[in-house]
Amino acid sequence: MTAHGATSVRLLRLTIENVGLIARAELDFAERLTVVTGETGSGKTMLLGGLALALGGRVDGDTIRTGAERARATLEIAPDDALRARLAAAGFVLEPDDDLIVGREVLASGRSTGRINGIPASAGQLRDLIGTLVDVVSQHEAQGLLAPAFALDLVDRVGGAETLALREEVRRLYEDLRAARERAAALRDTDGRKLARAEFARFALGEIDARAIEGDDEDERLRERRDLLINAERVLASLATARAALEDDGAAVDALGSAETALLGLARYSERFAELASSAAALQSDANELAARIARERDAVELDPAELDAIGERLDALDSLKKKYGGSLAAVRAQRDAFVAEIGDVDDRDARVAAAEREVEALVVALRDRAAALGAHRAAAAAAIEAAVGAELTALAMPAARLRIALEPLEAVGAGGAERAELRFAANPGEPERPLVRIASGGELSRVLLALVVVLADRRERTALIFDEIDAGIGGATAAAVGARLARLAEDAQVVCVTHLAQIAAYGDTHVALRKHVRGAVTAIDAVALSGEPRRVEVARMLSGDELGVALEHAAELLAARGR
Repeated sequence: MTAHGATSVRLLRLTIENVGLIARAELDFAERLTVVTGETGSGKTMLLGGLALALGGRVDGDTIRTGAERARATLEIAPDDALRARLAAAGFVLEPDDDLIVGREVLASGRSTGRINGIPASAGQLRDLIGTLVDVVSQHEAQGLLAPAFALDLVDRVGGAETLALREEVRRLYEDLRAARERAAALRDTDGRKLARAEFARFALGEIDARAIEGDDEDERLRERRDLLINAERVLASLATARAALEDDGAAVDALGSAETALLGLARYSERFAELASSAAALQSDANELAARIARERDAVELDPAELDAIGERLDALDSLKKKYGGSLAAVRAQRDAFVAEIGDVDDRDARVAAAEREVEALVVALRDRAAALGAHRAAAAAAIEAAVGAELTALAMPAARLRIALEPLEAVGAGGAERAELRFAANPGEPERPLVRIASGGELSRVLLALVVVLADRRERTALIFDEIDAGIGGATAAAVGARLARLAEDAQVVCVTHLAQIAAYGDTHVALRKHVRGAVTAIDAVALSGEPRRVEVARMLSGDELGVALEHAAELLAARGR
């Protein structure tokens, strides 16, 4: 494979197999204008279907020629540096001297596989990386001129990067404004669930605070005190017994004192006896402290029926809170904090409503400002389009035709701006401009579309333009004018034109004819590159259906006039 050193991307060759009625066909693209001709039903659409297959277009089992297992399409392309970089970023690195070869095949099941220079690629990757290299302009696109959104998008594209950036800014501000209005409306909803919950939260908070909970374990401490009071007599008796064992005559405290005295008497004989005396003294001190603590506990245990009743009432109150607001006092206290936050949220509502309304007002001002700026750009772009299209229509044999882009204000600024656009057209002098959708014939639509494509040519990448029979409804001098304009367009961009008009076909640098024939019981189509006498014969057929005599002479004159 040899690089062609093109400064822009260029299609080199398309090879298709088993697509529709085409068993195999090769199409070598001219550097400028390639024309494809053939009788009705000869497979011109199938050829473009093969191109779509290579570019990652959606296909199914019906694409495959009857009797074949699979259809294939291979497209060879001379890449530029930008395309090489885009491919490399996606993992498809080309050698410096390599052209780009894109291949795809589809099975009868509808499953397809693709490759970029031998490396597997999904249909999505083909569409993203290669599909943008070709613009197909068809009769369907001519009808697209009538769609309401077309005119506005056309104006924005011609307006350029700044206009498109403004349009995106307007869209974003519109969405921000819609969201802000929804937030403000939600805050103003005084009958909503939030206010009802806040009212309940106020009641619950009052109920909880009235109980003045003293810590997460208050109920446990109260139950312990209640049990103690209920068993006061038994507890007092046991405490009295313990104290007597420590302090009565002959009890532990006195006995330990006697032990200390006896041991101290032996201290002069050994240090060990002094240590034992010290230990006895320590035990006596501990026994005295224990006796004092027992006395204090005994004093604290006084059977008070009033206190017992108060503890019972307090426990009942705390249990009621736990049943309503959680299974524990810790849960009740946490719920209290939640109620406080909920009440604060609603109490702060007025301030937040005011803030939300200020945000809405600011966004309204910003949206109007940006929409006005967008409208000014659109007005300038519409005027430029009208002037450029007028010049193109003159070159396309419609010198008196006028195309106007009417920008009409909307009642309110929307996501797309503050205006709608409509294409209006007048074909003849003195006629008022009317909506293109109501007055344009098929031939007029075709020429308006071609004029717009030419106007947009400088605002697109230098990729291939494919015109699929946009010459509907024209002929004679008009066809010659369209052919001449396509030839001039091809001086700056690679153009492929599928046509049924000899006046257009005569301008092609490369002429490919599709031939349908029957082999046995199978109908097949071949693609044949024409030059010399076969091309004159094809042009004669296109002129009158006759391939001899005057038609052939006329064809020779037509080709000679085009330098072909």
